[in-house]
This record gives sequence, structure tokens and C-alpha cells, in this order.
Amino acid sequence: MIMKSSINTSLTWKTTLSFVTLATLLILLIGWLIKNQVLPVKTVIDYSAWETNFIQFWIWVAIGVGLLLPGIAFLVWLRYPEPRKILGFYLLVLLVQIITEQILSSILFPSLLVIIGTIYTIYRIWQLWQSQQVVNKNTQLNTFSPKVLNSLLHLLLLFWSINLAVLLVLCFPAIV
Repeated sequence: MIMKSSINTSLTWKTTLSFVTLATLLILLIGWLIKNQVLPVKTVIDYSAWETNFIQFWIWVAIGVGLLLPGIAFLVWLRYPEPRKILGFYLLVLLVQIITEQILSSILFPSLLVIIGTIYTIYRIWQLWQSQQVVNKNTQLNTFSPKVLNSLLHLLLLFWSINLAVLLVLCFPAIV
């Protein structure tokens, strides 16, 4: 019963929609504060040539590791409820992030990408950690290869943790 309540609290429509709503409101507030020069953040991203090349490379890595790999796994495990739920909510939040970045950075200003990416990456790390707890505790997940799913979750957790470090070390200094 503990496993069921764990997945019910972290991987639900209510939790996901609540996060997206709160994140959007927070991003709009931060955007408004920056636009009105209350927060000392540049509206453009000031990358060097090396940083620009690295970011372009990193985006391709993110597409491969963060989007395509879990997308393929989602399709492979579509018939199994638990991995479908875990990967489905992961992909939903990722797609909402991409749409939010595209819309808000073009309406407001480009440097908002860094803030949006940071907020969503922190949530994604928590989401993946919660998913790992579900897979590790649920002994009924033996019909779809939980070791493979757990390995994928470890890889994604590692990738998004590195992404958070990239945002904090490389991207934030370019906008403050």
C-alpha cells in the first residue's frame, strides 16, 4: 500500500498540473520583475563563442537522452501501466517546458529560457527520484523489466543533474 500512495502523490495529474500552474505563475512573475528592472537579470543571453557551441551541442544531447530515449521507452512499455505512468508524466512535463520556453522567451525575452529551464529541471530531478522510489519499492513490476526502467531513470537523473549544473555554472553567469 505504501508504494501505491507514493506513486499517487508524486505521479498524478493533480501534482503535475499544480506544478505547471505554479511554475508558469512564478516564471511570469520573475519575467515581470526582470522586465521592470526589479531583478538585475539581462534580457539577452551573453554567451561567448565557445559557450554558444557547447550549448548547441548540449541541446542535441538533451534531445537524444532527455526526449528520444524516454519517448522510445514509453512506446515500448505502452501496455504496462506503471512505466507508462512514470514516463508519461515525465514526457508531459518535458513537452510543457519546451512549449513554455518557446512561447514565453519569444513574448518576453530570451534569457527567460535559463530561468524556465532551471525551474523545470529541479522539478524533473524530483520527479525522476520519485519514480525510482516507485520502481525500487514495487515488487509487482516484474512483467516489463524493472531493471531496464531503473537504469533509464538513473541515466535520466544523472543527465538532468548535469543539466542543472550547466544551467547554474554556464547559463546563469551569462544573464546576471
